Amino acid sequence: MNEQDRKPGLAKGDATFALAMIAVALFTMWGLRNQPKAPYDPVGAAAVPFWTAACVLALAIFLLARVLLRHSTRGDAQALFTANEAVDDTYSVVPSFSAWAVGLSVIYVAAMPFAGFMIASIVYMLALGWVLSARTARASVILAVVAVALGAGIDLGFRAMLIDLP
Repeated sequence: MNEQDRKPGLAKGDATFALAMIAVALFTMWGLRNQPKAPYDPVGAAAVPFWTAACVLALAIFLLARVLLRHSTRGDAQALFTANEAVDDTYSVVPSFSAWAVGLSVIYVAAMPFAGFMIASIVYMLALGWVLSARTARASVILAVVAVALGAGIDLGFRAMLIDLP
């Protein structure tokens, strides 16, 4: 009896996650069809979200195929995102990280029209970094510096390419 037969809920969770990510990627690609052409096409307002969605789509299809073919996704465990057991003692598995990442990403996109791209990006990186970090003073300082530098840098870079941001 393989691991998936003993823990069918783990594979079901991965399959559900993969299907949700496929839906999000396809919805994103569908929504980008009305974006205006950029002056430096193919680099424009639709290019980064489209290729990000394409990567998410490919990875989600890969994950779904592994689940359907009953291939292990991590060591002896069948689940990659929904497992709650570590393969060994060198790390711990925290399935809620996936939910946090998706939830914060949705909030980030919803906040952009109100807060603007730079502020929303900085807050998003701070929030996601806080969820994923060790939450020590040193980690918090590094996180704040990286979030501000990347948020401002990405905003300035897109504006330099004449890409209209919220």
